[in-house]
Amino acid sequence: MLSVRGVYDGKIIKPIEMFNAPSNVEVIITFLDEKGGGRLAERMTKGLLELSGTWEDDRPVEEIIKDIYDNRTSSQKGIDL
Repeated sequence: MLSVRGVYDGKIIKPIEMFNAPSNVEVIITFLDEKGGGRLAERMTKGLLELSGTWEDDRPVEEIIKDIYDNRTSSQKGIDL
């Protein structure tokens, strides 16, 4: 499978990247943004970044690490072979 970026001008889809493909090959055309003006990937990335943040914890590093290890569960427990 090959993906190629392009632009739709209302009549024709024009590739904006060079590619090699045989003639008369079937393609799937996916429009990434219904409005045509913005970039869907950029909006999705911005939304994801708005949900993220820095780690906030006043405990010493050793205590945080101990807490992580103490609360881990093993997926191997209770398996009979």
